[in-house]
Amino acid sequence: MRSTTKLAITAVLGAAVLAPAAAGSPTGDLNAVLRDYSRDEKITPCRFTKGQLETARALISEDIDIYAKGFGPALAREIKRWRDGGCKGKGPSATKLRIVAIKARGGPAKESVTIKNTGRKTISLSGFALRDATDHTLKFRSTKLKAGRKLQVFTGCRKSQQGAVRRGSRYYACRTNEVWDDAGDVVELLGRGGGLVAKKRY
Repeated sequence: MRSTTKLAITAVLGAAVLAPAAAGSPTGDLNAVLRDYSRDEKITPCRFTKGQLETARALISEDIDIYAKGFGPALAREIKRWRDGGCKGKGPSATKLRIVAIKARGGPAKESVTIKNTGRKTISLSGFALRDATDHTLKFRSTKLKAGRKLQVFTGCRKSQQGAVRRGSRYYACRTNEVWDDAGDVVELLGRGGGLVAKKRY
């Protein structure tokens, strides 16, 4: 039964049986929640913020019941968990990572996002990603951020490097196209699996 659900949800992710997306509501949230649900037909408690769950619910069409009948009720239960205070102090929003600075001008070589670990423990960023309002993402390879430290993430490559690399307090994602809109955008820091960790508008 679960394997059938996984195949159906894979079809949803591929063909996107979605309602028209509202402005500034990335379908990446829905895809992340669907992938989580497909593992065991449950949404991991407190993994996603209430905002992400509500965005996912707004994007699905009535046809979702054909492919994953229990997904809608699972979304409703998880949203209720947040509303009832069941996720207070839990989930991705409880992490100590913050987005503290954004430089959007200058193309991929100069634009950057700075994140800070405000906690007391080192955090592994492996599997984390930065995302804009239109689902462009910069994924981290294996790297860590020590307690109290900052990491400036540049979109472009470091000179003489062909791939993503960390040098001290700088991380170079090595993308050829700029990501952050000069006129204003939303920067989201996503944890492993797609849960929202931090968000900042500029």
